[in-house]
Amino acid sequence: MSLLEVASWEIFLWALHQLGGSAQFVDIEDISVKCFELAPARFKWRTRDWPDYKKCTKALQVAEGKQPRLLIKTGDAFGRQLTVEGQKWIESNSKRLFRLLEAGSLVPEPKQKPSARLLAEIVRSESFIQWSELGAVPQEKWKMAEVLRCSPDSSSSIWSDRLATARAIANAAQKENILHFLDQVAVEHPDWFGG
Repeated sequence: MSLLEVASWEIFLWALHQLGGSAQFVDIEDISVKCFELAPARFKWRTRDWPDYKKCTKALQVAEGKQPRLLIKTGDAFGRQLTVEGQKWIESNSKRLFRLLEAGSLVPEPKQKPSARLLAEIVRSESFIQWSELGAVPQEKWKMAEVLRCSPDSSSSIWSDRLATARAIANAAQKENILHFLDQVAVEHPDWFGG
């Protein structure tokens, strides 16, 4: 498993283990800070290098949903402890997790950030492929609606907002080809966007 594939819930369990969660309950705020120490890019605020407890809470929810037998929670809901099964899971995964989390490796953000996913969907779309190969923008509104994730019947303000969002993401990612495609669609079909 690569660094990209280490799941946030696994980092949560490893952090709990590192804080003595086999023998005692550990407060989820302490686990949140430890998750941030282990994988700051994964557990930080978007704009600051601070622990984001919401990301840790999400990792906890996934762990409890996918692997409920691995954790025990306190009556006040703020503490977690590893069950016997959780301790065995840690033992069987410790070499991998140590290599990924304790050896100074950088654990990146999850692969499927919404912005990256949107750009990937645009590039895979029939409309973008046709434009790339033939230089022709879609003439059917429903095809572009699929690209922008809206209905052909959506208001022009929704179309305009979706276009602005996609353009901003493409520009930030320096995807000139996607930006050029979106701009050309807007020029050829201004009525779709309220122009």
